Amino acid sequence: MKTLRILALAGVLAVAGCSSSEKPAEPTFEASSAPAAPSVAVTAAGVKVGPKGSPCELPFSFDAAADWKPKAVDVKTLGEFAELAKVGEFTNVCEIDAKPAGNIGFLRVYLAEGRSGQPRGHLDAFVKAGRREVSGEVYKDIQVAAQQGAEVTWNLKSTSLDMTTRYSAFAMNTEAGAVVVVLNAFDEIEYEQMLPAFQLAVQSAAVAS
Repeated sequence: MKTLRILALAGVLAVAGCSSSEKPAEPTFEASSAPAAPSVAVTAAGVKVGPKGSPCELPFSFDAAADWKPKAVDVKTLGEFAELAKVGEFTNVCEIDAKPAGNIGFLRVYLAEGRSGQPRGHLDAFVKAGRREVSGEVYKDIQVAAQQGAEVTWNLKSTSLDMTTRYSAFAMNTEAGAVVVVLNAFDEIEYEQMLPAFQLAVQSAAVAS
Protein backbone atom coordinates (compact mmCIF):
# COMPACT_ATOMS: atom_id res chain seq x y z
CA MET A 1 0.00 0.00 0.00
CA LYS A 2 2.82 2.41 0.87
CA THR A 3 4.41 1.76 -2.52
CA LEU A 4 1.18 2.56 -4.34
CA ARG A 5 0.86 5.80 -2.42
CA ILE A 6 4.40 6.77 -3.36
CA LEU A 7 3.67 6.10 -7.03
CA ALA A 8 0.56 8.27 -6.82
CA LEU A 9 2.41 11.21 -5.25
CA ALA A 10 3.37 12.75 -8.59
CA GLY A 11 -0.29 12.83 -9.56
CA VAL A 12 -1.25 14.64 -6.36
CA LEU A 13 1.40 17.29 -6.92
CA ALA A 14 0.26 17.77 -10.51
CA VAL A 15 -3.42 18.23 -9.66
CA ALA A 16 -2.53 21.01 -7.21
CA GLY A 17 -2.89 23.28 -10.21
CA CYS A 18 -6.15 21.90 -11.57
CA SER A 19 -9.00 24.29 -12.20
CA SER A 20 -12.43 24.06 -10.63
CA SER A 21 -15.85 25.25 -11.64
CA GLU A 22 -17.18 24.86 -8.09
CA LYS A 23 -17.63 27.96 -5.99
CA PRO A 24 -15.30 27.70 -2.97
CA ALA A 25 -16.51 28.24 0.57
CA GLU A 26 -15.77 31.59 2.15
CA PRO A 27 -12.48 31.59 4.12
CA THR A 28 -12.42 31.90 7.90
CA PHE A 29 -10.29 34.50 9.66
CA GLU A 30 -9.02 34.20 13.21
CA ALA A 31 -7.84 37.53 14.66
CA SER A 32 -4.87 36.72 16.88
CA SER A 33 -1.35 38.10 17.04
CA ALA A 34 -0.19 35.64 19.69
CA PRO A 35 2.30 32.88 18.85
CA ALA A 36 0.63 29.81 17.44
CA ALA A 37 0.08 27.08 20.02
CA PRO A 38 0.98 23.65 18.64
CA SER A 39 -1.89 21.19 18.37
CA VAL A 40 0.54 18.27 18.59
CA ALA A 41 4.00 17.83 20.06
CA VAL A 42 6.79 19.39 18.01
CA THR A 43 9.18 16.80 16.59
CA ALA A 44 12.94 16.57 17.12
CA ALA A 45 15.06 18.91 15.04
CA GLY A 46 17.51 17.81 12.39
CA VAL A 47 19.48 20.02 10.01
CA LYS A 48 18.97 23.80 9.96
CA VAL A 49 17.73 25.10 6.63
CA GLY A 50 18.61 28.54 5.29
CA PRO A 51 22.04 29.62 6.59
CA LYS A 52 24.98 30.08 4.25
CA GLY A 53 26.50 26.71 3.48
CA SER A 54 23.28 24.81 4.17
CA PRO A 55 21.54 22.76 1.43
CA CYS A 56 19.16 25.70 0.85
CA GLU A 57 20.52 29.21 1.34
CA LEU A 58 17.54 31.41 2.16
CA PRO A 59 16.83 34.93 3.53
CA PHE A 60 15.64 33.22 6.74
CA SER A 61 16.26 29.95 8.55
CA PHE A 62 14.37 27.21 10.35
CA ASP A 63 14.91 23.72 11.72
CA ALA A 64 13.95 20.76 9.57
CA ALA A 65 12.62 17.71 11.39
CA ALA A 66 15.05 14.87 12.05
CA ASP A 67 15.84 12.80 8.93
CA TRP A 68 14.03 15.20 6.58
CA LYS A 69 16.30 16.02 3.64
CA PRO A 70 16.45 19.59 2.25
CA LYS A 71 17.36 20.33 -1.35
CA ALA A 72 17.58 23.62 -3.21
CA VAL A 73 15.29 24.06 -6.22
CA ASP A 74 16.64 25.94 -9.25
CA VAL A 75 13.79 26.59 -11.69
CA LYS A 76 16.32 27.35 -14.43
CA THR A 77 17.22 23.67 -14.52
CA LEU A 78 13.63 22.41 -14.69
CA GLY A 79 13.06 23.20 -18.36
CA GLU A 80 9.46 22.55 -19.41
CA PHE A 81 8.53 21.76 -15.81
CA ALA A 82 9.57 25.17 -14.50
CA GLU A 83 5.98 26.41 -14.28
CA LEU A 84 5.16 23.61 -11.81
CA ALA A 85 7.53 25.31 -9.36
CA LYS A 86 5.63 28.61 -9.51
CA VAL A 87 2.46 29.70 -7.72
CA GLY A 88 1.52 33.19 -8.85
CA GLU A 89 4.38 35.50 -7.83
CA PHE A 90 5.92 32.78 -5.67
CA THR A 91 8.70 30.46 -6.82
CA ASN A 92 9.72 27.23 -5.12
CA VAL A 93 13.32 27.66 -3.97
CA CYS A 94 13.70 24.79 -1.52
CA GLU A 95 12.00 21.53 -0.63
CA ILE A 96 12.51 19.32 2.39
CA ASP A 97 11.68 15.69 1.65
CA ALA A 98 9.93 13.66 4.37
CA LYS A 99 10.44 10.24 2.74
CA PRO A 100 13.72 9.48 4.58
CA ALA A 101 11.75 9.97 7.83
CA GLY A 102 9.03 7.57 6.66
CA ASN A 103 6.40 9.97 5.34
CA ILE A 104 5.23 10.97 1.87
CA GLY A 105 5.41 14.68 1.27
CA PHE A 106 7.47 17.83 1.62
CA LEU A 107 7.91 21.17 3.27
CA ARG A 108 8.28 23.57 0.36
CA VAL A 109 9.67 27.10 0.59
CA TYR A 110 8.41 29.70 -1.88
CA LEU A 111 9.85 33.18 -2.39
CA ALA A 112 8.27 36.21 -4.05
CA GLU A 113 11.24 38.50 -4.58
CA GLY A 114 10.57 42.14 -3.74
CA ARG A 115 7.02 41.50 -2.51
CA SER A 116 6.04 43.34 0.67
CA GLY A 117 2.86 43.85 2.67
CA GLN A 118 0.93 41.89 5.24
CA PRO A 119 1.81 38.18 5.66
CA ARG A 120 -1.88 37.28 5.59
CA GLY A 121 -2.10 38.93 2.18
CA HIS A 122 0.83 36.81 0.98
CA LEU A 123 -0.99 33.65 2.02
CA ASP A 124 -4.25 34.75 0.44
CA ALA A 125 -2.45 35.46 -2.84
CA PHE A 126 -0.64 32.12 -2.68
CA VAL A 127 -3.70 30.00 -1.94
CA LYS A 128 -5.84 31.69 -4.60
CA ALA A 129 -3.17 31.97 -7.30
CA GLY A 130 -3.46 30.18 -10.61
CA ARG A 131 -5.81 27.23 -10.88
CA ARG A 132 -5.99 25.90 -7.32
CA GLU A 133 -9.14 24.05 -6.32
CA VAL A 134 -9.35 24.97 -2.64
CA SER A 135 -11.92 25.17 0.14
CA GLY A 136 -12.14 25.54 3.89
CA GLU A 137 -9.41 28.15 4.27
CA VAL A 138 -8.71 29.24 7.85
CA TYR A 139 -6.31 32.16 8.32
CA LYS A 140 -4.77 33.43 11.53
CA ASP A 141 -2.15 36.00 12.49
CA ILE A 142 0.84 34.62 14.40
CA GLN A 143 4.32 35.67 15.48
CA VAL A 144 7.10 34.22 13.33
CA ALA A 145 10.78 35.02 13.90
CA ALA A 146 9.83 37.77 16.38
CA GLN A 147 7.73 39.56 13.79
CA GLN A 148 4.21 39.57 12.43
CA GLY A 149 3.44 36.48 10.40
CA ALA A 150 0.37 34.54 9.33
CA GLU A 151 -0.74 30.95 8.96
CA VAL A 152 -3.41 29.26 6.85
CA THR A 153 -4.85 25.78 6.46
CA TRP A 154 -6.97 24.70 3.49
CA ASN A 155 -8.33 21.69 1.65
CA LEU A 156 -7.38 20.68 -1.87
CA LYS A 157 -9.50 18.18 -3.77
CA SER A 158 -7.99 15.91 -6.39
CA THR A 159 -10.65 14.92 -8.89
CA SER A 160 -8.34 12.43 -10.60
CA LEU A 161 -7.64 10.54 -7.37
CA ASP A 162 -11.01 11.28 -5.75
CA MET A 163 -9.47 12.47 -2.50
CA THR A 164 -9.11 15.64 -0.48
CA THR A 165 -5.89 16.61 1.28
CA ARG A 166 -5.27 19.17 4.00
CA TYR A 167 -2.50 21.76 3.62
CA SER A 168 -0.89 24.28 5.97
CA ALA A 169 1.38 27.23 5.25
CA PHE A 170 2.93 30.18 7.02
CA ALA A 171 4.24 33.45 5.62
CA MET A 172 6.60 36.18 6.72
CA ASN A 173 8.54 39.09 5.28
CA THR A 174 12.30 39.05 4.69
CA GLU A 175 14.77 41.46 3.13
CA ALA A 176 14.55 39.47 -0.11
CA GLY A 177 10.77 39.49 -0.22
CA ALA A 178 7.83 37.46 1.02
CA VAL A 179 8.31 33.80 1.87
CA VAL A 180 5.69 31.08 2.20
CA VAL A 181 6.47 27.68 3.72
CA VAL A 182 3.96 24.96 2.79
CA LEU A 183 3.29 21.55 4.31
CA ASN A 184 2.60 19.48 1.19
CA ALA A 185 1.46 16.01 2.34
CA PHE A 186 0.17 13.13 0.23
CA ASP A 187 -3.09 12.61 2.14
CA GLU A 188 -4.85 13.31 5.44
CA ILE A 189 -2.93 10.58 7.28
CA GLU A 190 0.43 11.91 6.12
CA TYR A 191 -0.69 15.46 6.93
CA GLU A 192 -1.33 14.61 10.58
CA GLN A 193 1.95 12.73 10.88
CA MET A 194 3.94 15.53 9.24
CA LEU A 195 2.25 18.42 11.06
CA PRO A 196 4.83 18.45 13.91
CA ALA A 197 7.57 19.14 11.34
CA PHE A 198 5.61 22.12 10.06
CA GLN A 199 5.14 23.45 13.59
CA LEU A 200 8.86 23.01 14.25
CA ALA A 201 9.58 25.20 11.21
CA VAL A 202 7.17 27.90 12.47
CA GLN A 203 8.60 27.96 15.97
CA SER A 204 12.27 27.87 14.94
CA ALA A 205 12.09 30.42 12.10
CA ALA A 206 14.59 33.27 12.28
CA VAL A 207 15.28 36.11 9.85
CA ALA A 208 18.84 36.31 8.51
CA SER A 209 20.80 39.10 10.14
